[in-house]
This record gives sequence, structure tokens and C-alpha cells, in this order.
Amino acid sequence: MQKSIYTPLSGALAQERVMEIISNNLANVNTTGFKGDRVTFKLLESEPERNYQNPLPPANFKMDFEELQNLRGNSIGYVGIAQVARDTSQGSSIKTGNKTDVMIEGKGMLKVMTPDGERYTRDGSLMINREGILVTKQGHPVIGEKGDIAIHGTSFDINDLGEVYQGGELVDRIQLFDFKDTTQLERVGGNYYFFGGPQESVTEVDLPQIRQGFIEGSNVNAIRNITDMILSHRSFEAYNKAIKNYDSMMEKSSNRIGVVGA
Repeated sequence: MQKSIYTPLSGALAQERVMEIISNNLANVNTTGFKGDRVTFKLLESEPERNYQNPLPPANFKMDFEELQNLRGNSIGYVGIAQVARDTSQGSSIKTGNKTDVMIEGKGMLKVMTPDGERYTRDGSLMINREGILVTKQGHPVIGEKGDIAIHGTSFDINDLGEVYQGGELVDRIQLFDFKDTTQLERVGGNYYFFGGPQESVTEVDLPQIRQGFIEGSNVNAIRNITDMILSHRSFEAYNKAIKNYDSMMEKSSNRIGVVGA
């Protein structure tokens, strides 16, 4: 009986993680260039040769269920999070008419220099600061072939290859970068990503596709995510009800042990 409570507990913890992911997706449904996340599950099976510890209730219900070694033997069969995968599909095209706005079509990310080092983003809502440097909304310079992209004045054009022209002369070219292992890209806030993999796996996009005067909208499907959240919440409630039922049965069993009828 005691070990049975962990089966719905594993499901509840998994659904809790799903709701966190969906909530973050919905919070960024209007964020420029945002890419939503999707959760996949896996069955946590036992290892017959492993000596599991005796069942103990977890001290922190926010921890990963895979860290709980709660059974002895090979009867474990729980659900866990296999992966939180990023949806890299193209977001909607939004026309702004602003010369500093650029939309990336297909692969690639802008490289940005921040006080914490290099970061990457799909957010093409750019501007020109007081020094005439092309920067993000956070004020961080966008990296070009020559470094910071200096634009003097408001008359300039950016072609499909990211080349910046002013007065008919080439000023610089916006670089786009791609990654062999996108799972190494970590969200760090400000619509930025940090790449934690080896630098040799970062490659420049050979034929970038950039549209001036447009921005890429979020690729989050609000209706689908709301539907998924409803299903996840109902599943969480069902698992929670099962946990309470198991707890109630164990309480009754414990109270009746040793009771001798008159």
C-alpha cells in the first residue's frame, strides 16, 4: 500500500512541470521572436540489479521524481519528464515599417554583446542609440562582421542578406548564427539565449534571410496551449485525488491495526 502512493505522485509532479511550461508559453504569446517549449514524457522503469532504498516520503515535492529512490525491487513503473523541447518553427510575420526592425526567416540568431558576454536572440526589434550603434531594446550592441554596427542618421537600408547600406555604401553586415546542438541554448531572460556548448559548434549562416521593416511574432499557439493547460490541470487534480485516497486508506489501516473487538 505504501509504495502505491508514489505512482500518482509521479504523475502529479510531471503535470506540475507541464503547467509551468505552458504558463511560460502563454506569458510570452506576444513576445517578439519567442519560441515555445513542449514537454514529452517517459516511463521510469526499475533496474532489477539495483538495491532500492526503503520507501520514504520526499522532503521537497518540487524535486525531480527521478531523484527519489523509493522502492526495493523491480516493481517501479512511474512517469517522468523525458525532455523539454523547444519549438523552432517560424513565428508570424508582423509588418512595422520601422527601418531598425528586422525579421529573421528560417535559421539563425542575432549575436548580441552584453555585460555578461555574448548572447543570442531572435528578437529583431532594434534601435539606434545615441552613439549611432544598432542595439537591442535592452541597449546591447548587435554584432556585425566588423563588430558594432555604426549607423549615422536615419537614412539606411538593410537587404535580405543583412547588409547595411548608407548613402549607397556598404557599412557592415548583420551576422546570423546557427548551432549544431540547439539543446545547449539556455534562456537567460531579456529574450536572450546563452550557448553553453563548444564554440566550434556555432556556425555562421551562409545565406541569411532578413526582412527590414518586419518583426517575427511568437510561435506560441494560444488556443492549443490553453487547451493543454486545461487537460494538464484536470490530470493534476485526478492524481492529487488519488494521492489523498491512498493517504486516507493508510491512515485508516494504521488506526485499526492492533484494535481488538470487544
